[in-house]
Amino acid sequence: MVDWIYAYDLCRDVGEEMRDAGFTPEVVIGVARGGWYLARVLCDLFLLKDLFSLKVEHWGVTATITGEAELKYGLDDAAIKKLRGRKVLIADDVADTGDSLKLVAEYAKSLGAKDVKTATMHHKTSSSFIPDFYGELVKEWKWVIYPWSIHEDVMDLVEKVIPKGGKWMGLDEIRDSMKDEFDFYVPYHLLKEILENMVFHGKLKKEEEGGKVMWKRIV
Repeated sequence: MVDWIYAYDLCRDVGEEMRDAGFTPEVVIGVARGGWYLARVLCDLFLLKDLFSLKVEHWGVTATITGEAELKYGLDDAAIKKLRGRKVLIADDVADTGDSLKLVAEYAKSLGAKDVKTATMHHKTSSSFIPDFYGELVKEWKWVIYPWSIHEDVMDLVEKVIPKGGKWMGLDEIRDSMKDEFDFYVPYHLLKEILENMVFHGKLKKEEEGGKVMWKRIV
């Protein structure tokens, strides 16, 4: 699990790699939603104003591939005009399969970008596509959870360990099950916060018995 400070350090590392390589982009494209943070920090480091976004869908439930990468929302005419003949950097959080980055790079080139480079905070060796710049290499596959998607991702994992219509589970049992099944450690205070949010969104029921709080999936 990546915290905000480490995420920023990875972004700075990417920026240093770009400077060392002599690549200064004129336009940055942040792949929604994971690439927005890296894209914005790089715009700050390189004093860039032209930051665009597009959306690619690939991953659905956390740690589950939903199919081939697909461009859901592209760039509008004004953004495309800015792209033509310019040096473009595509930013995403992680190169996992590499499909999303490859798709967006080909899309940018098809719109007339002069020089297209890619950057991620993490690059997994499982990826078939190697980004031009990345902050950290992940040699052994694991799911990386970032601070801007921690509720969403942990909720998906919680739903995997609490079966629908199953028994009531306490905080310790849920936490231990996530550790056993996913080798993923969630601090007590954060897991409790996320479980409360799941109750708010109608995903869990909550009851207190004998001073102990229990949670159960809503069928």
